Amino acid sequence: MTHPVGQQESPQTPVGRISIRIVPLHSRRSVLARYGIATVLTLAGLGMTLLLEPYLQRTIFLLFWPAVIGTAWLGGFGPAMLTAAASVALVDYFILRPAGAAWDVIELVTFATFLAAAALTSWAVSVVESARESAAAAAGENARLAALLDTQSEELTHQLEESQAMQEELEQSSEELSERTADAENAERFTRGVLESIADPFVVHDSDWRFRYVNAAAARIFTEANQDPVALIGKVVWDVWPTLRGTRTEAEMLRASSTRQPVTFEAFSPAQGTWAELHCYPLPDGGLGTQWKDITVRKQSEEASGYLNKATELLASSADYETTLREVAQLIVPHFADWCAISIVDDSGQPRQLAVAHVDPAKVRWADELHKRYPPDNNATSGVPQVIRTGEPELYPDIPDELLVAGAIDEEHLRISRELGLRSAMVVPLSTPERTLGAITIVSAESGRRYGEADLEFTMELARRAALAVENARLHAAEADARRSAEAANEAKTQFLAVMSHELRTPLNAIGGYAELLLMGIRGTLTPDQQADLERIQRSQRNLLSLINDILNYAKLEAGHVEFAMAGVPLHPLLLDIEPLITPQLRSKLLTYSYSGCDATLTAWADAEKVRQIMLNLLSNAIKFTEPGGMISISCDSRDGDVQVIVTDTGLGIPADRLASVFEPFVQLERNLSSNHEGTGLGLAISRDLARGMGGELSAKSTVGEGSAFELRLRKAAS
Repeated sequence: MTHPVGQQESPQTPVGRISIRIVPLHSRRSVLARYGIATVLTLAGLGMTLLLEPYLQRTIFLLFWPAVIGTAWLGGFGPAMLTAAASVALVDYFILRPAGAAWDVIELVTFATFLAAAALTSWAVSVVESARESAAAAAGENARLAALLDTQSEELTHQLEESQAMQEELEQSSEELSERTADAENAERFTRGVLESIADPFVVHDSDWRFRYVNAAAARIFTEANQDPVALIGKVVWDVWPTLRGTRTEAEMLRASSTRQPVTFEAFSPAQGTWAELHCYPLPDGGLGTQWKDITVRKQSEEASGYLNKATELLASSADYETTLREVAQLIVPHFADWCAISIVDDSGQPRQLAVAHVDPAKVRWADELHKRYPPDNNATSGVPQVIRTGEPELYPDIPDELLVAGAIDEEHLRISRELGLRSAMVVPLSTPERTLGAITIVSAESGRRYGEADLEFTMELARRAALAVENARLHAAEADARRSAEAANEAKTQFLAVMSHELRTPLNAIGGYAELLLMGIRGTLTPDQQADLERIQRSQRNLLSLINDILNYAKLEAGHVEFAMAGVPLHPLLLDIEPLITPQLRSKLLTYSYSGCDATLTAWADAEKVRQIMLNLLSNAIKFTEPGGMISISCDSRDGDVQVIVTDTGLGIPADRLASVFEPFVQLERNLSSNHEGTGLGLAISRDLARGMGGELSAKSTVGEGSAFELRLRKAAS
């Protein structure tokens, strides 16, 4: 039989899996050869035993042992056992006993002992041979495997190098992929963060107008509109909000999508009464991003401001308030209201419908007829009568059918009211702080507009301005009557002063003339005391005559009877001509006079005589209030298209709290019986009015104890 000595397997390599089986030498021979060897060696042992039988005696199996051992060495355990068995049979047959004789116990023990020893010896020899052959085969196989392993090692080293290079490339690619993945994730987070950070609502539609994205702000608005923002994803916007069809919102969004250009527009929702500013941005995939924000407050403010400005212009354009109120009613139709009616409380205290406005004139005529057919109940607890009575506005954001039923007089009235399609309304009072003058009724119908608190505030302001205009128009009419009466009285006063001045000048001129004759010695020589008395008479006459002239001039200015001969007036020669007129006064008070001279080209657009009168008044005033030894100067300047003539003195100065009042009539700084300064206090008032009459101004600056500076500013004449 064949005994497998052992089996080994080589480790797994990249080239393949190698199995090594160690086969004993006798296992390499065929079965017939191995048993043939057993037979030959057995027969050889028999022959040798037969030849040497006389010498063997008890060691009859001695020569069979080489046969058994050789068979075991060359043929293995099975053939060796065959050799042993054959040896026993041959010895028994040829040597030990004749044929047919029975075995005794000794023979049986001898045979059994030989067979056992032969078996053990055969097994041991077979094992040793197998081990030797296995070792030899293993050594050869190991040598072959070593060579193979060297080859595989080189291949593995090359493959390892390639693997390491590939691994490095993979690691680099992996790093790049990770970086790109991280960049993509960061970009996605950034983009989503940007979209979510937009405080205004923002949505994205695909090219088929299906919702793809809704930010948090838009989600809140959709939720308030009873729309689930999550469920909106994938739905078509026009299916969700069919009311957008045919609106400007649809048109502008379609335009942005078709032109692939950003579009910004404003849209109004009549049902909610809100405004929105929308920004549509075309996306690369054909979709559209839309951002919007509520601009209702701004639009209402702009709308209110626009209406109020126009209404103010209308109300101020005419004193006929009934006409302007009708124009105001037309102003707010149809953009703010579909209907507007204005009622005014008449002289009997009852409301009278003054104006009704609608975009369709036929409906206006129909409304007038309806008002006559169904006049309002002045004792009603709502509407115009109630608002006029209480001065409190009424707001109806919605007009339910129950309200129409409650206000209807009969079935026909109810039918007509229902056909009007009234949606929302306001009734506000035309009130002043003292009383309520009427009411304005604002109604929306076909436009579907819904009024709210902001609309009520605007209408209240419009009504307030209208009420003020009505009140002002009435006051204006009263003032016009009073003005006409005052003008008549002023004209009578002017005529009286003109007559009175004429009548006073005649005796004053006579007094002056006779005093002059007496001083000339016509009536004889005068004593020094008489001359002094006559000089006092002359001064008093001149002062009284100056007073009369000032009063008459002021009266003419106040009445607007002074005429101005406007022309280009060169200032330098005019100021030179004034100096001789004031020289005696300057010398009498020991004052220094300085005139630096003006540019010869400096020309004012004025009346030369009026300029001369103003300058004489200013210089006389400076001389009057400047102490002896002081200085008075005149200078000129030109800036901003005007010319300035400045009179400066080193006089007493004017307190700051009285500086503005010096130009008022009959005002003097020292007005008491002991004052040494003569005059009426009209000189500065007349001078300022003359300056203003020529389009100029007269102003003053002063410091107490240092002096004053009066500036005459006139327009510069065109060159």
